[in-house]
Amino acid sequence: MVVHLISPIARTLALIFISLPSLINTSLLDYDTLVFSKCDSSDTNILQKTTTTQYPNYSNHNLFLRAQALYSFLSKLESESSRAKFFKTLAGNDQHAVSGWFQCREDYPSEICHRCVTELRGISSRMCGNATSARVHLRGCHMVYEFEFVDTPTAQAYNHHNYKLMETPERGLIHKICNGATAETFAGFEEMRTVAFTAAETGVVDGHGFYEESYKLMHVVAQCDGHVEACECGECVSAAAAAAAEECPWSIAGQIYLEGCYVGYTYNPHEYPGDSYHEEGGQASTGKSLAIVVGGVAALVLVAIFFLFLKSLRRKGD
Repeated sequence: MVVHLISPIARTLALIFISLPSLINTSLLDYDTLVFSKCDSSDTNILQKTTTTQYPNYSNHNLFLRAQALYSFLSKLESESSRAKFFKTLAGNDQHAVSGWFQCREDYPSEICHRCVTELRGISSRMCGNATSARVHLRGCHMVYEFEFVDTPTAQAYNHHNYKLMETPERGLIHKICNGATAETFAGFEEMRTVAFTAAETGVVDGHGFYEESYKLMHVVAQCDGHVEACECGECVSAAAAAAAEECPWSIAGQIYLEGCYVGYTYNPHEYPGDSYHEEGGQASTGKSLAIVVGGVAALVLVAIFFLFLKSLRRKGD
């Protein structure tokens, strides 16, 4: 009887796990909310060359090549986002090239990463248009790119294998979000945040660039861009933690974005220690949401096995 049950149970399990991604409530993950965007078009005029007798269509052709390079770059990012949480590339031609990367939250499923980067592509096109460089951050992913331009049509081609994508060694503050509510009257706030940040500095090194954990009433999330080495990641998160203490000294929640990493924290004095919160608004953590989904799937499996067992008993009785 057990042998006869194996085949239908296996089919049931396969159907359940194939449909698992659709069971995840993506609204809980809140991956597509815009956090901030920065578009730089200060040197766009280099693309508007005056036409000459030698190159009568140089201006129009220049803009066409630029649009083509950007399209190729964004297409590469969208394609790779179904397979990776981080991808860095260079796309374009001998006269125009776009360099940059995308990064998804490490704890989000691959399907959500792909959806997020697809959304990034549309948002960057709408908000930044013809910008020569752009940085767009959603809650679930972000994208950075810079447009490279060779000044003349006869310039030498790039060596794409040796070309180094833009990487800024300085950890300058890119963006900050400080919740207006104050925690100054809550005893132990500074100590809890300091301890949580210290754990994050070592946690990102052990966690391959990602860390999320709660300490008492403080919840912290930290992540580094994929091209940042482990030791540098810890240093970057340390700098972000220091910036959070300086820029958001008494805010109950804050997010700090530096070149190479970001740190977010949430303090909730009205909850029990050990509970998990998102750094963006106190929603249930991703881990807890996924645990609920997995628990639900396990329950479905047990129910399926039970009914198959009853069905087998009825057949035997007949």
